[in-house]
Amino acid sequence: MLRTLAKGTATVLAKNMRERRREVELLAQTPLFVRAPLDSKDFDASLGRLHQSYAYYSWIGLVDIHGQVLHATNNNLVGENVSSRPWFQHSQQGTYVGDLHEAALLAGLLRNKIHEWPIRFIDFAAPVYDQKGQLRAVLGAHAHWRWTSDAINEVMPDDARQRKIEIFIVNSNNEIIYPDHPEKLPGSPVVPKKYKTDDSGFHEWGSNEYYLTTVAAVSEPVADNKWPLNWKVMVRQPRDQVLSEVNKLQRIVTLIVAAAAVVFIFLAWMLGDYISRPIIQLSKLAKKVSDGGEKILFNVSANSKELKELNSAMEDMAATLLARKHALEDANKDLQSTVAERTAELEAANQELSQLARRDALTGLSNRLAANERLLHEFHRMMRNQEQYAVLMMDIDFFKKVNDTYGHATGDAVLTHVANQIQTSLRKTDFAGRVGGEEFLIILPKTNLENAISIAEKIRQNIKTSHVDPVGHISVSIGVAMAAPAQESAQTAVDQADKGLYAAKQAGRDRVASV
Repeated sequence: MLRTLAKGTATVLAKNMRERRREVELLAQTPLFVRAPLDSKDFDASLGRLHQSYAYYSWIGLVDIHGQVLHATNNNLVGENVSSRPWFQHSQQGTYVGDLHEAALLAGLLRNKIHEWPIRFIDFAAPVYDQKGQLRAVLGAHAHWRWTSDAINEVMPDDARQRKIEIFIVNSNNEIIYPDHPEKLPGSPVVPKKYKTDDSGFHEWGSNEYYLTTVAAVSEPVADNKWPLNWKVMVRQPRDQVLSEVNKLQRIVTLIVAAAAVVFIFLAWMLGDYISRPIIQLSKLAKKVSDGGEKILFNVSANSKELKELNSAMEDMAATLLARKHALEDANKDLQSTVAERTAELEAANQELSQLARRDALTGLSNRLAANERLLHEFHRMMRNQEQYAVLMMDIDFFKKVNDTYGHATGDAVLTHVANQIQTSLRKTDFAGRVGGEEFLIILPKTNLENAISIAEKIRQNIKTSHVDPVGHISVSIGVAMAAPAQESAQTAVDQADKGLYAAKQAGRDRVASV
């Protein structure tokens, strides 16, 4: 259970950071950021929309190649030079996700709005290129660290406090970065020096108490990153809490049986042959008791008062042991029932979390995570069976104009309408997912290029001939690419389809293109 909780928490953290990274990447690739003059006021509105889309964005800004902030949410840091910041320097070489840090200048601007102090952030940054592929600016965003607490609270079991379950996030230096101020926690926990990722064991956390500890690595938000985070999620529970009270009952029963055996031996040695036969009988009865017998009659022919009393005491002891045995069995049944119930609840929660993590809430299509999983599945199947598949990248033409003219509610209706048209145009074996704001990815298994283009045309025509109030008719551009066994990874076909999409847009939109 602790291992599942650790992996689930690591998955939630990685998914959240990948989504923020993808949002910044996609915004940096929009026509506004690629073509518009850097002094355009349209940047402020675009940054504001991204800022409102996620509650934990504290700052989003557009910085020129010299490090000067040109546009920013709430005009914070506008005019400041951030060329010395690692996120600005590293993002000029590609998308960058930075480790947890404090930002004193920005924190001073936000101090009256956020009560936690000191304020810590995670950086997300992406380069902005012009139409010729030249670097023209850097888009950066700071996400407030408190998103981690809310994310962990969602996956933490309801009875975690009662069961003394704790979750920690550890950075590459083996330092605790969650929860804040670990030195103030009971026992001042210190991360164990030796442990293995994806393993479990008892470890000492800087005190004399040992904890059952599980470790799960957090997937990097940027693939092949030159500056990896190397975060790990560690879940621990005290050893005394892990061990059940069944062990105590077993020790008590063992001590009683051992004490009875000592008494029997001592009496046999003291009384000698005179009482050997009754003692042997009592020993046999005691053996039956220790073997778990229940219906035992203590009818020993005792020839002394002491033996009669011993016979009676043995009978009472057997009754007591039997009662405790039944109590132990009932306790075991209750414990097994509780474990089964908690396991079922956790499995149901994990299934629900898995579904939510793979479904786009607006359109009902699969999201980026599910699309990546399906791409990897189809790529592996192609490598085994040598069966090609097609990848379609689709984008709604002039979607920003729809939002600006009719509002975001109408934009959402257009997205839902397009998603429905895609689903009705595909086969049951095909896959469709929403991977960006108005961007969709379609996978066509066992399909050649000619049929893929035909299906893409069918989707384009169905969307173009349909009607959405109050917008009217809308159009889409589609890029088509084929996956081949010679390709290095599943991402290769996606990149080619993306190039086809841009080719379709440059050719005038409302068309299908392949490269």
